[in-house]
Amino acid sequence: MPEHTRICAQPAAHPPKLALLGGDLRQMVTAKWLARDGMEVAVFAMDTYAGDWGSVTRAADLASAVGGADLVVLPLPVSQDGERLHCPLTRRTVMLEEVLDALSPGQAVVGGKVSAAVRAMAEARGIVISDYLQREELAIANAVPTAEGALALAMAEVPYTIHGARCLVLGYGRVAKALSKTLSAVGAWVTVAARKSEDLAWIAANGHTPLPFSALYEGEAPLDYDIVFNTVPEQIVGAALLSRLKDDVLLLDLASAPGGIDREYAREHGYHVIWALSLPGKTAPVTAGKIIGESIRQILSELLGGVS
Repeated sequence: MPEHTRICAQPAAHPPKLALLGGDLRQMVTAKWLARDGMEVAVFAMDTYAGDWGSVTRAADLASAVGGADLVVLPLPVSQDGERLHCPLTRRTVMLEEVLDALSPGQAVVGGKVSAAVRAMAEARGIVISDYLQREELAIANAVPTAEGALALAMAEVPYTIHGARCLVLGYGRVAKALSKTLSAVGAWVTVAARKSEDLAWIAANGHTPLPFSALYEGEAPLDYDIVFNTVPEQIVGAALLSRLKDDVLLLDLASAPGGIDREYAREHGYHVIWALSLPGKTAPVTAGKIIGESIRQILSELLGGVS
């Protein structure tokens, strides 16, 4: 059961109140989407946003934003340096300590990509931050814009069509499933490397070429792929594998830190490698914001026993 359910309250007699602090266009879309759903939404540190605010309240300070909030929503990521709130939609600097000190112990708080350092800072103040990026419904929904973003990035980086290109997808998790389907839909030749026998069976059933990881690392024969997409968040593409790929191969690493490609070796030896993080926020921020909003709505339902 999610951590935030420990602080479950009685059903609210008023529209749920949310405070969204910082974040990029995704969080602004989330705020407007939830406000249109009948919730009372206040935002802070988004003051340079030039679009329509709808019924969203622009709080002048942290205290007025978070006071009485049923749920405080921190951005994705909460922080990029462990000290400052991630808030690119404001010119001000907002320190994490300032944010956490404005919250009440036990107040319901969620954020995206919550680091161990941020979690420790919060817990020292009696605050538990749940990570909405770890929720299954959000991860599944995010797979499609991630796949489309990866396709768009590949199309922009290579001088040929993806139709007919020989693509290798490493891993067969949520993103890889959506990506393989997307690549096949535009006519790419798709090989998918996986470890589990059941994944290899599904890869074949879905019309792709299955490749056991063990077979990928066997031998020294050249690997004739035009584009390699990695989705595995551990370094699986090192010097031995890179040396067998074509000189003009495009390497797109979609995995979270530490990534799956030895980027230093790849760049030193002239390979074209891109670590493509947070693609939904970059290529489809409106969709990504609505996905976050739906997850926040589900969290509120769990907290309050149903929302209006």
